[in-house]
Amino acid sequence: MTDKKGHFEKGHWVEEPVAAPAKEESQIDIRIAAATKSVISAMNDLAKVTHDLVATEEGKKYIENTVKETTVQVQKSFDDILARAKAEVDKAKADVSKPPEPKK
Repeated sequence: MTDKKGHFEKGHWVEEPVAAPAKEESQIDIRIAAATKSVISAMNDLAKVTHDLVATEEGKKYIENTVKETTVQVQKSFDDILARAKAEVDKAKADVSKPPEPKK
């Protein structure tokens, strides 16, 4: 016969396929696998936290407080903007109503 591994099947020699050599994982493959595992874990954690925010009383209170705090900050920002605008308008009115300075 031959040096190749095989067996007889229905009177004929059938060679067994040669197994492909085991692929060595490179450093980049190992790092990509680790990063992928980390991202999947983070996404699972995010899904759990999102569920807790929506489904638990504590989560609902957290969302409510966050919305209230955001509303207060937005209102304060608008108040500051309006106060500055009013000050500029008042300043412009004062400049317009001032009598012109005499020429020397």
